[in-house]
Amino acid sequence: MRGGKSYAPSQNRMPSVSVIIPTHRRPHLLRRAVESARAAGESVEVVVVDDASADETARVCRKLAGIKYVRLERNQGVAGARNVGILASSADYVAFLDDDDLRLPGSLDLQREALAADQRAGFACGAMLMSDQSYRPTGEVFAPSHPGGDAFWELLELEFPVMPLSTLIRRECFLRVGLLGRHLSGIDDWDIFVRIAEHYPVLVTARPVGLYRRPTPSSGQGSSAQAAQLRRVARHQLQLLRLPRAQAAPAGRRRAARGRALNRLADTLLWNAAWQVPRKEFGFACANILAALRLNPLRAARPGAYRKLLASLLAERGAGRDEGSASSGEGISGE
Repeated sequence: MRGGKSYAPSQNRMPSVSVIIPTHRRPHLLRRAVESARAAGESVEVVVVDDASADETARVCRKLAGIKYVRLERNQGVAGARNVGILASSADYVAFLDDDDLRLPGSLDLQREALAADQRAGFACGAMLMSDQSYRPTGEVFAPSHPGGDAFWELLELEFPVMPLSTLIRRECFLRVGLLGRHLSGIDDWDIFVRIAEHYPVLVTARPVGLYRRPTPSSGQGSSAQAAQLRRVARHQLQLLRLPRAQAAPAGRRRAARGRALNRLADTLLWNAAWQVPRKEFGFACANILAALRLNPLRAARPGAYRKLLASLLAERGAGRDEGSASSGEGISGE
């Protein structure tokens, strides 16, 4: 393969699903991700794309029996690595799995059967279980907010949250709409889902299909820099509004889609800020507030939008006082 090298195990039969795992300098996470992909379905082809890692990733991959390994000599980014994985894969259905996330057992079979039963659908998506950085479930469930079917406008307006971990895509979709945009760092998945939904219905399965390792401001995950990522979303939506289906709609429909997206982005940024204040991630919170004000000043400047922030700050101060009192009390009683 141009720009890299690959090796693959011999196959006695064609796989039913190809799972693309792009990775860069996180070899300690790979085995768990690969094992989860294998447990997610029968006859699964696992394609690990090493995005020019300068560590022991290649050595770790050589010890993972049964995978198709592709190494890139120059870093292509997540979207570029996913594209290489698609081209190196061979199944009729394609799933993306980040190296720090996990597929749940049987989930690929569930979604493949749903797509096989509805030949019109482009991809199937399901719920995800949230976990902390140590893969401990938090009890939160991230589920699609759409019943399925025509989801183009909801995806375009950010009203239908869906992520690569939760989806299985029919391979022919890439032949019709093209591959992922390498220049769309962090939002290449949203872009491809919108472009697929322009032409294909979407299926929604109720059962959770993956375990998503929630990012933190310091985790180094692509989605940990959310303020910059959501600014890119706002800019790129203007390009997606030029898709033929959007252009065929009345101008008022496009304006409404733009307004709803900007409202959702501002609300998400302010919620992110409020969520991180109790965790003392004040720099992250400020970056999100400033991004909300830049993207949608009228929405972000509403007094009600800051009540949750104030409540978080007061709760944090109260917790600090309680801890201080407890510490003082322990010291006195120990004397």
